[in-house]
Amino acid sequence: MKQASGKYLIAAGLLALVGCSATPTRPSDTMPGVVYDKPEATLQKAAIDALVANGFVVNKSTAEYVEGARPHKVGLLVGSGGESAGVWLSSLGADKTSVKVNTAKSFAGMAGQKNWDKEILAQMDKSVGPHE
Repeated sequence: MKQASGKYLIAAGLLALVGCSATPTRPSDTMPGVVYDKPEATLQKAAIDALVANGFVVNKSTAEYVEGARPHKVGLLVGSGGESAGVWLSSLGADKTSVKVNTAKSFAGMAGQKNWDKEILAQMDKSVGPHE
């Protein structure tokens, strides 16, 4: 009986590790962002909509930063889902905004996770028009 409960504890521990998600980090200033001819407030809404359209649950939203996480799924690859994405917005004037996106993957679930940066930007393009 003790061996069975030990196996359950190990399994629960492994699932907890897979469940941990990483926090997206702001891309360096040397990494160019994409620029939209739209005000920051318009792009903040577009960032929220883009995250939701790609299966993210938005858990943080300020004027200059939007963050979301994808729910974990257990499927062919244990740990699929669980990615976090951050969208940083920087006003470059009244109607110009720089956008940087970074997807973070958890260490334990990397095999089943993907980088969502391009999909998020593509969805923002659909919402507000193409970037420069």
